[in-house]
Amino acid sequence: MEAIISATEGFEEKTLKKWQKISTADSQYIHIIVSGEVEFRRESDELCMFTVTGQCVFGLSAIFYQSAHMYGLVRANTVVRSIKKEAFAQLMTEKNLWPELTKVLSWYICMLSKRDDVLVARSAYSVVREFLYEINELIVHQQRDINIYDYIQEYTNLARSTIIKILSDLKKGQYIVVEKGRLLNLTTLPEKY
Repeated sequence: MEAIISATEGFEEKTLKKWQKISTADSQYIHIIVSGEVEFRRESDELCMFTVTGQCVFGLSAIFYQSAHMYGLVRANTVVRSIKKEAFAQLMTEKNLWPELTKVLSWYICMLSKRDDVLVARSAYSVVREFLYEINELIVHQQRDINIYDYIQEYTNLARSTIIKILSDLKKGQYIVVEKGRLLNLTTLPEKY
């Protein structure tokens, strides 16, 4: 990713503020996110697919397809370079960066595969269980302040009442300690509900 960031240094940068959108509606552009934090959401239902902190490339499918099914929602000041897709493709060829871009695409495939593994054909409990482990990792390793109810609802299509019921049962079983929506302690969660 560093090589792609470096190769695009001459292009105009914009700093986007929290809650601004990065759209793929104009499929003529590839968006190089130089720094910041962006949530990637589905257009159809606003479901948050994943969040990226740092560098990434957004809108790659526009090189070959007309696809505007996702958008980026800025969560912290974010520096973006929007580059015409033809200029981007030419730059990748001139600088021999297609192998680097392949790594970026592979990362996206891994992210979406992991997300599908957590969400597709799973029970509501197993989805909540996986997200509790993920939230715990974010708290421990990135010192994130996360409301578990909101976080799980942002990344899944589960009803809030379902999330509340499962978390309430886990609290009663003393598997988790939650205070004001914040996860304070997590023990090994049961495999089945």
